[in-house]
Parts: sequence; structure tokens; C-alpha cells
Amino acid sequence: MDKEKALKEIQSNIKGGNTRPASEQITLLAENFADDPFTLLTCASLLKVIEDEKGAAEIAATIPNKVEDKDRLEVAKGLRGIGFPSEAEEVLSGAAENDGVARERMRALFDMRRFAEAIVSYELLNEPTLQDEVIMISSVSADKEHDRAVEMAKGLLAEAPDDTEVQRCYCAVLSAADRRKEAEKFVKDNLKKNRSSPNANALTAYYLWIEGKTSGAGAYASKAIKADQDNTMAMEILAYCLVEKGKLQEAKIVAGAINEKDPGNRAVVRILDMCRIAK
Repeated sequence: MDKEKALKEIQSNIKGGNTRPASEQITLLAENFADDPFTLLTCASLLKVIEDEKGAAEIAATIPNKVEDKDRLEVAKGLRGIGFPSEAEEVLSGAAENDGVARERMRALFDMRRFAEAIVSYELLNEPTLQDEVIMISSVSADKEHDRAVEMAKGLLAEAPDDTEVQRCYCAVLSAADRRKEAEKFVKDNLKKNRSSPNANALTAYYLWIEGKTSGAGAYASKAIKADQDNTMAMEILAYCLVEKGKLQEAKIVAGAINEKDPGNRAVVRILDMCRIAK
């Protein structure tokens, strides 16, 4: 089988809305390249696109025992990126330990809501990044250590006051700790500095979303996107609002746009999962 030709035909069918023949072609491709984890990853991803969750899961489950040691980290990233963190962790179980492996394991454990274990993986990092610290603090918060998480988030915010992920983390842990007035003040003060700032508007949209204020969240997200079409946080919140309103196709289009701008962004899987559940 010519893999590239098969993939072009599959993509053509998907674009044309011909999901049944696309599904059959994807299954055939997976069967012909059953020992190639990267082709299997592609097949699982394509099945996700056409909303065949069962088929994608079946293929993903076959991948871990077919990965060579040199490819474990890359395959694990791919599996987690399309929503299979358990399989990603399984792939990493045979990998040599280093920061990359510990980092990816931490993310997989976080996605599986195994927060205490995610914290342990963080502690194995020799050189944690800002994003690593955000995930660790989020894990502490999710593990119900709210006061500790808030103090840690304050410290990280002092180090990187303009980083949007750090701001989002601080806002989230305050809300989780039931310190909503502080979260609201932080968001409002941030917006007052520059009301036209896409990041400030995106953060406001995020805060309103976690507080259940869908209409306001959508409005601020739209304002942020108008100012910056590449603002993925605003796009993510807008997609959530669209799902809440039952506009699933529009939400999927936004998910596709996020994936195009930031391939592997976990927001894409979250949006598609919300759409699937909302059906």
C-alpha cells in the first residue's frame, strides 16, 4: 500500500464529509502498517477527527508495545496530544529517565487526574520550565492543597507577571480555593492596565467561564480574538461558550483553528470531547 496516496484519499474524503469510506480507509491503513507506531498515531488522530472515538481508542491501545526505545518520548507526546494519556504513560514506562521523559509523564498523569503522582514527576525534573511549574501548581490545587497552591502561584506570578499561562494558573487556583474576590480583583486590575489588550481580555473571558458566566466569557473572548486572531486562550474559551450554546459545528471549527496555530494544544481535545458529550 502506498501510504502517502492513502492518506491523501482519506483527507479528501474527510474534507468532503464522506466519513464512512474514510473510516474504512483508515482501518485498512492501520492494518497495513500495524507495526509502525507513527502511522498508527496518524490513524488514531484521523479517527478522532471523524469522531470515531471507539476506533481511535482501539488503535491507540495497540501502540505501546510497538515502540522502539528511541521513539518512546515522541510517541508518548503524540498519544497524549490526541487524548490518550494512559497509553502515553505506558509508552514512557520503558524510557530512560531524563527531563523530557519526566516532563511528559507529569503531563500524562495530570491529564489522568493522578495529581499526587504528577507532583512526584515534577520533583524529578532537573531544570523545570515555567510551564512545568504551572502544571505542578495546578496539580497541588487539584489535590485540594488550596492554600499551598495559592502561595506557590503568587511566587510564580512575581517571577513572570506578564505570562498568560501563569496569570491563568493564579486565577484558577484562587477560584478553586474559594477566594473569588481576590481572583476577580486580579482580573479587573489586569484589564484596567490596558482594556484593549487581547491577553487581558482573554484572561477575563477565562475567569468568567470558570465562574459560569458564559455570555460575558464569550463577549470578552470575541474581543480578544478581534485584537489578536492567534490568541489561543481566547479561542479555547470561545469554543467552550459555543458548545454551551449548542453550536457544536462552530466549536469544532474553532478547535481546528487552534490546532492549525498550535499543533498538539490540549485545548483541541478538550473542545472535541465537550462536543461529543454534548451531542
